[in-house]
Formats: sequence, C-alpha cells, structure tokens
Amino acid sequence: MLEQIIELLNANLVRVENLTSRYGPPRPGRKALNDTDMLRAALVLLHASMEEFLRSLLIWRAPSSAKEVIDTFPLAGTGKKHPANFQLGSLVAHRGKTVEELIRQSATEYLEAYSSFNDVGDVVKAIRTCGVPQQTVEAHDFRGLAAMIERRHNIVHKADRNNVQQGQGNHRTKSIDIGHLNNYVAAVKSLRDFVNAQLANAGQGAAN
Repeated sequence: MLEQIIELLNANLVRVENLTSRYGPPRPGRKALNDTDMLRAALVLLHASMEEFLRSLLIWRAPSSAKEVIDTFPLAGTGKKHPANFQLGSLVAHRGKTVEELIRQSATEYLEAYSSFNDVGDVVKAIRTCGVPQQTVEAHDFRGLAAMIERRHNIVHKADRNNVQQGQGNHRTKSIDIGHLNNYVAAVKSLRDFVNAQLANAGQGAAN
C-alpha cells in the first residue's frame, strides 16, 4: 500500500513539474506577474499533492492506529464531523465488513472531508500518527517544507501580496522564480523519502 501511495505522489509531482516547465527558461530580471502566476499555480498543486500524500498515509495506517486515534473518527455513514456514541443498529449498514474495513472507511470519510495540513505542526502530527517515533521526527529538518507551506498560504489567502511596499524596487506581489519552486519540490521529495524510509524500517513498507 505504501508503494501505491508514493507512486501517486510521484505522479502528482510530475504534474507540478509539467506545470512549472510552462514558465519557460530562467532569464535575468523580474518576470511579469502574469508569467510568474504559473509558478504560483504549481506551488498550490504541490501543496495539495503533499496533503493527499499525508491523508493517504493516515487512511492506510488507521486500522492499526492506537485506540485514541481511532476514537477521533466518527462512524462511517453518519455524516458527522465529530465522533459520537451510536447504537448497535447503526452497524446494520456495515454488515459483512471486517473491523479493519470499517475503521478505514470511517477514517477515509472523515479525513477526506475535514483534514488539512496548514503548518509543519500538522505534518509532524500526521507522521507521528502513522507510527514514526517522536525522536526521529524531531531530528528531521522541516524548514524547507515550512517555507513551502507558508508561501502557499500567502498565495491562496492573500493572492501572494507583498506586505513590504515602501521604497524603490518593492512590488505589490511577492516575487517568485523557478529556484523557489525547485526548492519547494525538493522539500516535498525529502518528506516522501523520510516517511518511506521510516515506515519501511519499521516493517510497514511497500511490501505491506
């Protein structure tokens, strides 16, 4: 299952790189805003690809998660955002499913509807929930990922507005170039490789 999750992320990264390639070759000077918007769109897609990656990992790991994690998921089919007590009759709609299948379905419905990863803390929490030891997670360098998430936030919530506008040479919109995108893509690839190595080493790798 891990192998398929990584394959999907890789396919999405190819989409990001294809979009980035439409920006054209680097050249001196600041490009027009309309040209660099292609890179902003690629960054938004990159962040969405990371979110899908983390969400898929959490869904995959849900049946083997700790009770405290499973308790955060409402029963599948209830349409609720928060977990609640339910009567046994609620399970009639799930006859024939294994416990693992029902947990995974419940996790899927909840995570696809309500989960988001808007800062590094959310990312770290997801990785920890998937079973990577806290000490190992804390030793990883997430600074590149933090920069990517922060820039994406500025794009989708502020249209990439530049708050520093005084003085010659400043612009209303933050500058962005191919180097920024390459660094952001590298940060997501680093996350991919880190998670893959840790879950594989824990006996939870692509063979499972």
